[in-house]
This record gives sequence, C-alpha cells and structure tokens, in this order.
Amino acid sequence: MMSQPKLNYYYNTPYPPSAPSLDQAHYSSPASSQYSTDTSSPSPLDTCPPPTPFGRQAHQINVLESSGSPTTDEPTLRLSKPRYLRKEPSRRIQVAHPYARLFAKKDETKRRKIWNHVLEKLIFTPYELSTVGAPQRRTVYITSLEAHIDRLHAQLEELDFWPVSQEDLEPFKGLNSKTAKSMVAGLQYDASLSRLKLLELERANGDLQRLFLNLQSKL
Repeated sequence: MMSQPKLNYYYNTPYPPSAPSLDQAHYSSPASSQYSTDTSSPSPLDTCPPPTPFGRQAHQINVLESSGSPTTDEPTLRLSKPRYLRKEPSRRIQVAHPYARLFAKKDETKRRKIWNHVLEKLIFTPYELSTVGAPQRRTVYITSLEAHIDRLHAQLEELDFWPVSQEDLEPFKGLNSKTAKSMVAGLQYDASLSRLKLLELERANGDLQRLFLNLQSKL
C-alpha cells in the first residue's frame, strides 16, 4: 500500500505542508494566553488573498485605473460654458391675459351683495323698519314691486301701447313667478359678467397701445 502524505494541523485547521507543524511550534503557558511560533514560519493571514472590491466601489476603482491619475498640467473638463460666452436671454414682453383679474376674483370668498334699504322707507314706516326683520321686509318689498309692475302693464294695455307683441310672449306662457325670477337673475348675471369682460378688454387694449407707442419711440 502506498503511504498517504502526512498532513500537518495548525490549531485544528489543515494547511499546506509549508505551514509549521505542531513539533516546530512553541507552546507557551496557558496563563500567558499567547501562542508563539517560529519567526521563519508563515502565518495563516499571509496565505489568504486580499479582499477584492465589488459593486460601485470596484467600478470607481476601474475607472480611476483606466483614466490614470489626474495631473495638474491637464485642464479640467467644464460642464458649462464660461459666463462671457453665454448668450443673454432675450427680453420678451409679457402681456397678461385680459381676463386674468376676473379669474383671480373667483378665488376670493363670495360675499353677499349689500341690499339697499333706502327705497324701503317708501313702503314701511319707521316702526315697521325697527320691528319687522329683514327677510320678511324683503319679501313684502319684492311683492310690492311686482304689484307695481302689474299696474304699469295694465296702463300700457289701456293705452294700446305694448313694447313686446303678444306673439313673442306665447312661448313664455305658463311660467310661474319663481321661474321668471330665476331667468331674469341669470340674464342679469350674464350681462354683468359681459360688461366686466368688456371693460377688461378695453383696459388691455389701452395698455397694448401705450406699449407699442413706447417701442416705436425707442426705435
């Protein structure tokens, strides 16, 4: 039988034959808690290869090795143009939208329009103004206005003067007072909004005319 090569163990760990054997190692007393070997024998740390970097660190090392160490003679790469080579941004004339102020007003809190109480003195006495609440007085006030309009319409019919012909009123027959009030209120809101838009357009046109005159004077 062929004899197997004898393995030397170093602290219960097999190592190549170059590792020191138990006979060559010098064992010290347990109290010292130190193990000393021959100075000529290699240590286990010498036989292990150094750790290799991986991941992002390895990529950075490879880039540095491929590019070489930077020298002070070579100029550094600029990512942006120098300031004296940059073009100045062109000054554009910014014109605001003519309805910008109207759109900004919509974001504000809605407030109820103040009701004018001057004409109430023609209907109510000072005692009624002090005792009757505003909601009740408003109902009576609107009802009295409707009755006054009905009287005016009756007078126009007696004089055979009617601004609107009966044929034009045929589609609106059968409407109650609430529907008519809502229609009139909607038309009034549309008319007021159209008036505000017209005023804003006139203001914007005036600003543009003054701007063009200033540009022509500079040229």
